[in-house]
Amino acid sequence: MVSKVIINFLCGCYLTSSFPCHLMVMKLREYVDDTEDYINIMLDDKQNHLLQMGVMLTTATLVVSCFVVVVGIFGMNIKIALFKEDVQTGMPKFLWTLAGGTSGVIFLYVIAIAWCKHKRLLE
Repeated sequence: MVSKVIINFLCGCYLTSSFPCHLMVMKLREYVDDTEDYINIMLDDKQNHLLQMGVMLTTATLVVSCFVVVVGIFGMNIKIALFKEDVQTGMPKFLWTLAGGTSGVIFLYVIAIAWCKHKRLLE
């Protein structure tokens, strides 16, 4: 009979002393879960920024490709009025074409990025 009382008393003391430890472990678990959630939120934010950068770079690639198409058309040996001998040729015409193409590319890029921001694809 005495041994049951002693065992019961020891179990009560053990539970009394281990309960605060259990509470600290539970608090630590909550802290770890909150930290994990915070890290996941930060990773999602960085992933969103990378995706937005990808959209901007893809848009820039598309717009520059349009200019490359124009350059390719002018680089072909085709007969159009622009290439006639009596029409002004040389460096000035090339520079005007280059300036017009560059400003057109910049304009298209700004329009595309503004449209993406309007549709909330970009921040």
